[in-house]
Amino acid sequence: MGTQNTQRLEDFYKNPFGNYNANVLKVDQILDYWCNPFYVFDKFADISESDIYKEANPLVFMGGRGSGKTMFLRYWTYEVQKKDYFNKESNLRGFLDYLNSKGGVATYIRIDGPILRSFAGYDLTNEKWKFIFSHYFEIIVARAFLSIISDLVKEGLISQNVNVFEAKVSKLLGCSEAKTIDEFVNELDERINEVTLFRGEIALFEAQFSPTKAFPAQSLSFELPKVIKNTFKEFDEDFNFVIIIDEYENFLIQQQECINTLLKFVNTGITFRVGMRLEGFRTFDTISTDDFIKEGRDYRKIILEDILNLRENGYHNYLKQIATKRLQQVPCFKDLNKTDITEILGFREDLENEALELTQNNPYKHFDFYKSELPTDAKKKLRYKENPLFELLGIIYVTRGYDIDEISDAYKKKLKGIETDLMKKMRYDYTNKYKYSLMILLSSIYRRNKMYYSFNTFSYLSSGIVGHFIELCRRSFQIAEFENRESLIKDATISKEYQAKAAREYSTSELQQIKRIEDYGNQLYQMTENLGNVFREYHKDPYIRYPETNQFTIDKSLLEGICGAAFDSAIKWSVIIRKPSLQAATPGAGRKEIFALNRIFSPEFQISYRTRGGYNEEYNSADIEIIMNSNNFKTKKVLGKSKTKKANNNQTTLDLFGDETTNI
Repeated sequence: MGTQNTQRLEDFYKNPFGNYNANVLKVDQILDYWCNPFYVFDKFADISESDIYKEANPLVFMGGRGSGKTMFLRYWTYEVQKKDYFNKESNLRGFLDYLNSKGGVATYIRIDGPILRSFAGYDLTNEKWKFIFSHYFEIIVARAFLSIISDLVKEGLISQNVNVFEAKVSKLLGCSEAKTIDEFVNELDERINEVTLFRGEIALFEAQFSPTKAFPAQSLSFELPKVIKNTFKEFDEDFNFVIIIDEYENFLIQQQECINTLLKFVNTGITFRVGMRLEGFRTFDTISTDDFIKEGRDYRKIILEDILNLRENGYHNYLKQIATKRLQQVPCFKDLNKTDITEILGFREDLENEALELTQNNPYKHFDFYKSELPTDAKKKLRYKENPLFELLGIIYVTRGYDIDEISDAYKKKLKGIETDLMKKMRYDYTNKYKYSLMILLSSIYRRNKMYYSFNTFSYLSSGIVGHFIELCRRSFQIAEFENRESLIKDATISKEYQAKAAREYSTSELQQIKRIEDYGNQLYQMTENLGNVFREYHKDPYIRYPETNQFTIDKSLLEGICGAAFDSAIKWSVIIRKPSLQAATPGAGRKEIFALNRIFSPEFQISYRTRGGYNEEYNSADIEIIMNSNNFKTKKVLGKSKTKKANNNQTTLDLFGDETTNI
């Protein structure tokens, strides 16, 4: 490529992963970046795409910050569906038929936390605030649905019975005179302003809430869809009006009681799709003192991270398509047909090459590390220069009691194409048990950080949270652009060093961000530090007795008070991740609930991003309380140093806070 052409393409470069806050994306951007999970996963959350509109039961989508739930929810809204249809058909003549075939239309409601919190206090009872909030909610839902009908009328898709509809709405809203649909929208804006004015006044002085007309729960949100369907025969009989509520975790308890009541008593033709963070329900109560909502009966729960982590191949393809969509928006990559993120980052790590680069200036340092436990001729007999990781495995085998001459003979024969029984075992252990652990241990011995790079690694580090993957890519492109912009554009590859720097910086940043969590941020930060250091000690174990240990088990029901609330907050903010199914804490033990640190912290603590079915730390409520509050935590008390160099698979737990055992 010539210099002139390179310069031209540089003029059209921007970071492909620069914008990803779905709250502020415009309709066109949502479509530009949208990747339909129903096309990628064989069975996405056991629901079909048609269920988004047609399923009568409310659906609750749970996911951590950046999991993609807001983008997912916004895609189904009227505005986005209209634009998508127009882009494909170049006209809107069949759009209403399209909505009928989909089974419904959706409106998106997101209320900022400060606004929600303003519906409380100032000597008003919760009951009064419940009514004021319900009144407010009814108005904003009605306004949203009226705006949709207004747009359909303007597009000429609805023409009959408009006057009849306006008369019915006038009665529903309590208007004294006939109005047009747009005038009704303006009228509702004024009603919203009444609530806004009251919220401002009551903070400064005594104020009475005296709305032009009061709207109790269901009076508009449930009744207006009935009026629409009864008036306009363009809508099919089974057509649903879907209310999408996002960031439900921000709703106050009394506000969730109001919405929970609506979820429980949905009518034909009206239903809800709710987005929230994990543990986002503050209450399951309704406004009735003796009733509550129940999963399965009143709503279906869908945890996005569980879906993504259970179907890893589908998730990888999902991320790849998301990346392709973004790369296609950048002319210099699109024009050169370099929109495959796996080619830019590399598909997976090359651990053997990484080990060779690590050891090239001092190829015997790992031998010296075990000098006191090896024969004097170990460097000669165990040398396997093609693969330092395999060398290290041979060293560990010797420390476990295997004969060094037998290992040396197996090495020599392997190089000649002959595989002994011992070599078969070593190769199996290397591939299926220890390879990644060996790389982390080798990095520790050489006092270097293990590098985290490649599309596959970034996919795992994201922990099912799409935003993590996008941010890892954004930082990688940013660093590559800063270091050598022309090379990035011309070659469309990013070195593993740049990727590793991006991963480490983002991991550190995410750890520091924990302190900013409003509720229990300090406890969660301390817990993350302590757990990360505990798992780090396992990964530094020179005998790899418990490879890739990075999970723990706890009976969550035993956690009470602040400890229990903080643990729930850790799940809500995806600091820790609950495994989707029960597992054994150790081989042969009973099945329990398993938790792990979010994998994004792996580069910071230099631990594996993979989870294995081996040993897991087993904690009780007292342990968790100490882990959350101790700033003088000694990880050596978790993994005691022992003369035993081979893990006992029957051992169920290590002593968490017991005495330190004999040094190795």
